[in-house]
Amino acid sequence: MSGKTFEGQVARMGWEPGAQPRPELVDQILDYHGRGMRREIGPTLWGVACGALIGVLLKGIALETAPWGPGTGTIGAVIAALAQAGFAGTLTVAFWGAWRARTRPEILQFGSINLLTLLVVFLV
Repeated sequence: MSGKTFEGQVARMGWEPGAQPRPELVDQILDYHGRGMRREIGPTLWGVACGALIGVLLKGIALETAPWGPGTGTIGAVIAALAQAGFAGTLTVAFWGAWRARTRPEILQFGSINLLTLLVVFLV
């Protein structure tokens, strides 16, 4: 008969006021819903560094005063080719990261911040 009332059901569960859930239970729930994995800072830092470098190289291609700007010969052509390859790689990684975001979120994290930083540096 004690199971039919609310107090009886609470007594059967062994609930205590102010009780805290076990950490294992919380981890299981977060893992199940996909928020158990913490974001790492490494892909973001690498994305910012690579994006800034590629952005500076791309910006220098058009500047007359840059050491690798127009009219600088072979070195300028090599750096320009590297900058353009880096830009193509940035676009590729950003789109690939968006496509594989559910299974590999670190690629999206790297690719998106890389593209954003590259564009900010290039346009400023």
